[in-house]
Amino acid sequence: MELDSHNVSPGGKLSGKLKLELNSPKKAKELRVELLGKQKRTTTNFRTKESETETVIVFRSKQILGGEQEYTSGEYEFELDAPPKLEQNEQVPQEGLAGAIVGAAKVLKSLNPITYSVVASLDIPMSMDINKKVRVSVL
Repeated sequence: MELDSHNVSPGGKLSGKLKLELNSPKKAKELRVELLGKQKRTTTNFRTKESETETVIVFRSKQILGGEQEYTSGEYEFELDAPPKLEQNEQVPQEGLAGAIVGAAKVLKSLNPITYSVVASLDIPMSMDINKKVRVSVL
């Protein structure tokens, strides 16, 4: 997979070319490329004091490059939308419980940054999919 850039601005476009190299033709459900934003989130059970961390998808931009067919080696161009710019000056309550919740959410968000990657997948039925993943930055 070749990307025009590994950095993209919020609200911008990320484009590139997927080079599919197969030893033999493969029948697949679809060929897709996605920009995924993932973030680790930790929840704590206050009674048992146990914490559980999971990774959740907080952003997804998807382009289907081809539907159900037999795929051979080839090149596919793509363009994906980057996440929108977050407003830094949002009006939020600063007092009471609502202010405390918003403040805690901001702290948690800063502790667990969102990581972005472009993932290309050839969805092959009854077999392991062929995947390629490349990390990118949204600046």
